[in-house]
Amino acid sequence: MKSRKSGWCNFLACFSSPKPLGYGSLSNLIFMFAVVQVGPTQYVVREKDEFLVDLMEIEEGKNLMLDKVLLYADSNGSKVLLGTPFLDNVTVETRVLGHEKGEKIRVFKMKSKKRYRRTQGHRSHYTRLKVLKITVLSGTAKKHEAVMAESAVAEPATPKKAPVKRAAKKIAKVEA
Repeated sequence: MKSRKSGWCNFLACFSSPKPLGYGSLSNLIFMFAVVQVGPTQYVVREKDEFLVDLMEIEEGKNLMLDKVLLYADSNGSKVLLGTPFLDNVTVETRVLGHEKGEKIRVFKMKSKKRYRRTQGHRSHYTRLKVLKITVLSGTAKKHEAVMAESAVAEPATPKKAPVKRAAKKIAKVEA
């Protein structure tokens, strides 16, 4: 008769195996990913992933560059970049696949013994994004991009006139 491990021993046996259950090898688990912030929410994304964010006013099919990247890790795990708070040289390019509604949420309020019952439903609106690629710029490419952005934004500064004080106007009128 075979002896079976049961309880706590069986639980520990699952973690002692060199390969995770259901995976061919450990190398399948390591992948390039980034943590991006869209609005107030942070998402862990990989290339070719689709994820839902709060509704954004952008047309379907357009590309969107996410530059608020908090963390980046490459595919072999040797390069991990952590922003303070954001990384300047990492961008995530996404495409807007469409706009959709989330699942219906039912809100039910009740006060016992008072015959008070209220039911209300709610569905949030979301935008579905697909990650096309995660790009890490080198230091020189980052500097070149910054110089190009500065030259495009640079405008001749116009001197502002000093504001005239109201009290000075009143005194001038009284003296005249």
